[in-house]
Amino acid sequence: MKESAGPKIALGQEERPEIEKRPSIIPVSTMVLIVACLLSSLSGAAAYAFFSTIRMGPPRAQALSLLPPPSGEDPGSVPSGGAGATVSGKDGSGGRQPTSPPVLPAPIDFHDEAVRNTIHKHFPLQPSDIDLIRKTLKETQKAVHGSPPVGRAISVSVSLDPGAPFPDIRLVPGIASTITVVDTTGAPWPIEDVIVGNMKSFPVRRLSTPNGVVVEPKNNVGWTSLALSLAGRGTPAVLRLVSSDRISDTRVTAVISARGPNAKTPVFSEPRPLVSSRILAYLDGIPPGQARALPVRGTKDMEAWLDGNRLFVRTHMDVLAPAWTETVSGPNGMKLYVFPPVSVITAAGEDGEMKTVELGEKNGK
Repeated sequence: MKESAGPKIALGQEERPEIEKRPSIIPVSTMVLIVACLLSSLSGAAAYAFFSTIRMGPPRAQALSLLPPPSGEDPGSVPSGGAGATVSGKDGSGGRQPTSPPVLPAPIDFHDEAVRNTIHKHFPLQPSDIDLIRKTLKETQKAVHGSPPVGRAISVSVSLDPGAPFPDIRLVPGIASTITVVDTTGAPWPIEDVIVGNMKSFPVRRLSTPNGVVVEPKNNVGWTSLALSLAGRGTPAVLRLVSSDRISDTRVTAVISARGPNAKTPVFSEPRPLVSSRILAYLDGIPPGQARALPVRGTKDMEAWLDGNRLFVRTHMDVLAPAWTETVSGPNGMKLYVFPPVSVITAAGEDGEMKTVELGEKNGK
């Protein structure tokens, strides 16, 4: 028997195939894929950490406020990773409390809110507020100025004799009062010079007519004197100007108890008139309270009053009969006649027409 040509193995040893040992080598493509996965994971973690620290703006908050909460979730809670999310520790507990995002108007309301804010900034008052302010201002001004004063057109008698009193002229600030000087016949008496005691509070200026001045008072309280130097007279006519708040002598006729340079020479001798405040009251058409007005028939240019045993007749006509006891002429051709009680008067109008005027009732009363 022939022996085998192969090597001999000792008895008791197990015969094993010989394995070739090679080094473990990883392919390049696998290595690149692994590195890319690691980089992607690291960049995702970094991005998550970065954006988690940033507070989201109004669009994100608006979007969150408009979205309904998921079923079973508290409406006040915020999804993880959103604005105001709870930051937990490693064990999942602890961290700051969640905060509610600010609720902003819907984008469709931005324009309306901007318009309202602009109107409120530049026009803070409503029309009703402005009406209330105007009404309050008007009521305040009415309370300050008070009710309008009573205006009067009067005649005052001015005597040039020594010891005669000076008549008072009541003036209201803001109302101009005119003073016209006439003589007993009603003719204008020219003024040569004007002297005022307090020109600052009672400024006086001349009118275009030679016998008139105008006073424009400035103060609510005060008084002064006004001296008028008359043509042909060495003694001036003096008036006292007094401030008032209720009565304004707006038109004043100062009747000088004398004949002026423009008085016409009478055709026949007439008694010198006695110009008193009572006579001037009838001449102004403002008789005393005890006077009784009489009805006049035959003309509209005549007024008559009975005062005791004297008859006062105010008219523009020239009375021819009966004979009067006193007569005074005023401005604009107005005349006052004083008679004993009579019932019929004959007068001539401006056109020369004769008229018979009846006074009193038909039964004689």
